[in-house]
Amino acid sequence: MTAPIAKATPLESLPVIEQEFAAGNYVESSRLLWEATKNTFLMLGKAHRLETGCVHEIAHALDEKYAGKRRYIGRLIAGELAQDHAEMEALEYHELEIPHRLLPEFIRQCYREFGPDKY
Repeated sequence: MTAPIAKATPLESLPVIEQEFAAGNYVESSRLLWEATKNTFLMLGKAHRLETGCVHEIAHALDEKYAGKRRYIGRLIAGELAQDHAEMEALEYHELEIPHRLLPEFIRQCYREFGPDKY
């Protein structure tokens, strides 16, 4: 297992997540993916000046703001699937592929559009 970078940003953690997943370390990659997803939503909340630290409220507010075009809640649910696997090893490999395929690009896109240097 690769040691994660201490206090790594979601963007910095993506190569570690991808490496852990490719190596078959699904629990660790899922744990790191959930942390990156959660922290991305917290960043989005700050970027959009939302007065909440609840990732569910942030996702719903952003879906409402963008009239559902972005589907933030869907990405949050994918992150929560990773969290479930990290905590309980609840998913099969084919179920893990979806969050590990979708979320890294979502995280990169969020930081390109709304990262701390943008607000």
